[in-house]
Amino acid sequence: MDVLTNLPSYSKNVFRKGYFSWLLHQCRGWGKFSYGLLVFNLVLQIFSLVQSFDVAPLQSVISFIGGNLSVACVIGISNRSGIQGWAGAISAVCIASVGFMAGNYATAWEQIGYLLFLDFFCILDPKWNDNIQAEKFESWLEWIAYIVFFGFAWAVLYYIFSLTSDPRVFLDSLNLAMAITGSLLELNRKREQYYVWTISSVFTIALWMQTMIQGDGNFALIFSYSVFFLNDMYAFFSVRGWFRSDTHTRA
Repeated sequence: MDVLTNLPSYSKNVFRKGYFSWLLHQCRGWGKFSYGLLVFNLVLQIFSLVQSFDVAPLQSVISFIGGNLSVACVIGISNRSGIQGWAGAISAVCIASVGFMAGNYATAWEQIGYLLFLDFFCILDPKWNDNIQAEKFESWLEWIAYIVFFGFAWAVLYYIFSLTSDPRVFLDSLNLAMAITGSLLELNRKREQYYVWTISSVFTIALWMQTMIQGDGNFALIFSYSVFFLNDMYAFFSVRGWFRSDTHTRA
């Protein structure tokens, strides 16, 4: 709301002198684990590109770009880096394109949602998460409320995408429902969103594995979401992990 009501002011965060140098500087000072994940993912993405290029060159290249930038986005969030906005926006376009090519329409629309309601605002306000105070659920009733919301969202999305030619509507609609639930938790600044994003990574890996087995995809997004999962585990078990920090959030 603050960005929308002060758009001319926030647009100056992009259209200013030295902006690209500033973006490059945002990739410095990260932890060794973060750089290690980036390199590890890059190696896996190169393997996927080489393995699938002869079969589907366009999809392979788009998946390669999306797989690398999506990991850069998530790791950027973990390091409170302003690079997350552009990395997230470009990767969202790539993953949405691959989703439409593969018939995973719910996943494609999920990425479009991230692009419109998250990435653009991160670009305009790169310090959006500097002063966020995450809160825990106050009672078990909140768990029930969000579980009911997830169940309702999944039922509606399953019905909507069952009307399309989506060949994997069960997992595809499930992932979109989890993304919407996780985004609602994030909007309300709840730490419990961590569980949703972690479980979502697992089911997204399952979706793209099924997609690959059925001949509509490759390893690229399987690898990137596996790296997401590793990043989640590190956030949970590290000394400054998820539940040990008052300001850490993930999108």
